[in-house]
Formats: sequence, structure tokens, C-alpha cells
Amino acid sequence: MRPLNYRWFTRTLRRVPLLAGVAITPAYAQLDGQVYDDPRALMPDAVRNGHAQGIVAGPIAEQFRWQFQATGALNAVATVEKDLPQAHCKRVQLVWTQAGASTPNGRDDAVLTMHMNICADGSPPGDLE
Repeated sequence: MRPLNYRWFTRTLRRVPLLAGVAITPAYAQLDGQVYDDPRALMPDAVRNGHAQGIVAGPIAEQFRWQFQATGALNAVATVEKDLPQAHCKRVQLVWTQAGASTPNGRDDAVLTMHMNICADGSPPGDLE
């Protein structure tokens, strides 16, 4: 098994328009899942099991907290959308929910949804054609 490709994962997250602004929408479900100090582990768990969720800690959680001047936990839910032709690779939807975000209407949850192709070892899949 190859090690998780941290540079690829963090570059992918940086391409998401997180700092440019995110739609603020209510999210009512509280997550019951494990704590991920490194969110890179969440995606392979989802690829292997079809679904993974938990509370994210560490630098990415701090970035969200700073960006949204938030007071609550950063929750993440990863769900497989479809299989990809390459073995052990899937299209995964990742929904980040930052509780207690500062909005023009007061405190609410900020929700960021992203989609990515990823393999169980944490690397991007090869050519899909």
C-alpha cells in the first residue's frame, strides 16, 4: 500500500474556493463519528466502507475556524458517489460542516461540499479514459 499523498490532498483542498467564500446553510444533524486529526484518513475510510464521518481536528480545522470565526467543531462526512474504472478508486462527496460560523445573520453552520476522485491508498486515480 502506498503512503497517503499529503501534498496532493492539501493542494486539492486549497483549490476549493474556501477562502473566496462559502455558502452558509443550516445543517441540523450532529455527527457521531471518530475524531480525525488528519482528514486524509477520512477519504480512504469512505472508499473502503462506502461512508465515513467524524470530527476533524488539526491544521485544517484551525483554518476553517479562523476563516469562519467559528466557535464549534468541524464535522466531515464522506460518501461514495460511484465506482471508478481503476480498482479501489471512487468518486467521493465530502461535506464539511463548521459549527458556529459567523454570518451576517448571526451564528450558523457553514457548509462546504466538494467532490473528488480518490483511491483507497489516498492517491488520485490514474487516467480515467
